[in-house]
Amino acid sequence: MTEIPEHLLRRSRERRAALSGDATATEQATATTTESPTSASPVLASSGAPETQAGGGGGVAPRTPTVTQEPPPVPKSRLGATRVKTPFWMLPLIVALPLWGIVYLGAFGSHQPVSPNNPVVLGAAIFVNNCATCHGATGAGGVGPQLNGGEVLKEWPVLADHINWVHTGGAPYVGKTIGGLNIPVPANNVMPAFGMDHGGNLTNQQILDVVCYERVTFGGGPATSANCPATG
Repeated sequence: MTEIPEHLLRRSRERRAALSGDATATEQATATTTESPTSASPVLASSGAPETQAGGGGGVAPRTPTVTQEPPPVPKSRLGATRVKTPFWMLPLIVALPLWGIVYLGAFGSHQPVSPNNPVVLGAAIFVNNCATCHGATGAGGVGPQLNGGEVLKEWPVLADHINWVHTGGAPYVGKTIGGLNIPVPANNVMPAFGMDHGGNLTNQQILDVVCYERVTFGGGPATSANCPATG
């Protein structure tokens, strides 16, 4: 509370008396002020809005601070992270994968590398150096007949006849027919003899190897004694 000065109160009383026109009231106000300038009880001025009393009403309540609540923690599974379920369309693939691996290993994984002494490998080099000029590098034919696509086995179904033909050439067969297709051998036959005992440049073993190569690679026959005789 603030104490109002006495001279302000006195002026206020005199002003009210002057406005009312009452001379007696004016004199009393002046006398009262003169006789006891300090006898009046001090008047306290309000300092503004009343303070809020404990437990009472009125006034502005203090602002409650906002508390942000955190979301409750997600409970963890006793077994650890949740497993992702396998889509149903992947189940056939999972089942088929081991089977495919078995088939793959059976078709490709169990084969032994071809030995450089294999008659098919040896015969390939002999064919390129001595036969490819007439029969073509792939056995497709040229001056000589076609060998690939199984034609060599059709022409020479018997292994011994095939070996003799390469060994002697076409000279002994002029005017005759040869092989399973009964192909006539003309006088201008160009099949040379490759056996050394007939003026050729191949040993008996080399002839066996090149015949094996032709029957297996171009004829599609198995590399067994039916097409590749035992080597010495």
